[in-house]
Amino acid sequence: MEEVVLQRMRASQLLTDELGLEIVHTGGSLRQFIAWLQRADRTRWPHLLVLDVPAENDTARDLDVIVALRDAGMRIAVLSSLRNRNTARRMIELGIDAVASTSDTEEDFLLTADAALSGSPLITARAQTAIHGSGEALRLSRQEERALALYATGLTIAEVADRIGVKHDTARKYLKRVRDKFTIAGRPARTKLELARIAWAEGYLVAESDTKDALPVDPAAIDELL
Repeated sequence: MEEVVLQRMRASQLLTDELGLEIVHTGGSLRQFIAWLQRADRTRWPHLLVLDVPAENDTARDLDVIVALRDAGMRIAVLSSLRNRNTARRMIELGIDAVASTSDTEEDFLLTADAALSGSPLITARAQTAIHGSGEALRLSRQEERALALYATGLTIAEVADRIGVKHDTARKYLKRVRDKFTIAGRPARTKLELARIAWAEGYLVAESDTKDALPVDPAAIDELL
């Protein structure tokens, strides 16, 4: 699943020519894939699904669908620019099999696809750096990431606290730690706008809830389908 046609065609060609795989479906979005899946005979369902990191406005629902597909036995390999680092990290936490960056070589991509098929998790070195940064890079805890992402969308500290299920003072502490960490890293964020700019630049700002444009398939319905 890749919206860039040339990249999608080249990835399909590599999987066919180099790994000897049969391509049963290609498309520009996970929504298109689910629509095809519901029409296709189950014997034609793929063993390996190669996809990009979900777009920000589709994150919550798409991740539910990806988990359902993974639980149904499909191996999942990510091929992405990994600009949305927060979502990429969440996908790894959810058990995605392999991750390659679009900056990787074709050989690296093939290694990740082969690893995913064999059930051997693999994240390329470039993908690791893109997602987590270098060893000296600033690291936020999961709760700090969520607080930053929500606060940067314009929510108040009280609303952030309610969304992540903590006390208001705790949410304020998370955001203070975020500011302190960025300041130590040489990127002070004195205002909410500065913090939002950092969140966008670092890939932390993602949709935390479903949207009207999300996949038109309920996760429970997918579980039943699978």
